Amino acid sequence: MEGSVFEKRVAHGYFIISAAAGLFVDPKKGPVLANYGLDSLRFTQPVYVGDTISVRLTCKRKTKKEKREGQIPQGVVEWDVEVKNQKGETVATETVLTLVERKEDI
Repeated sequence: MEGSVFEKRVAHGYFIISAAAGLFVDPKKGPVLANYGLDSLRFTQPVYVGDTISVRLTCKRKTKKEKREGQIPQGVVEWDVEVKNQKGETVATETVLTLVERKEDI
């Protein structure tokens, strides 16, 4: 495409991250209370119209949050996320943070 660094039309990076989240978010009630943020987002390869993506999540860290009065026990889970295209090439990486309900200390 003239005037672009890409050879043809690409999908917007934030659309790719949003679509990837849809592949691993389960709408059922569970321990995940909310999205808590994301860190270290990198778009490493373009995703072209017609490409397909897949997502791999790896639990990186679990952090206990101090309990506040009247609040259920909570923690933060950090997930390494790798988004790949149909060729197996990494197209994006990020760390997703989820706020989760945790069990009371025993």
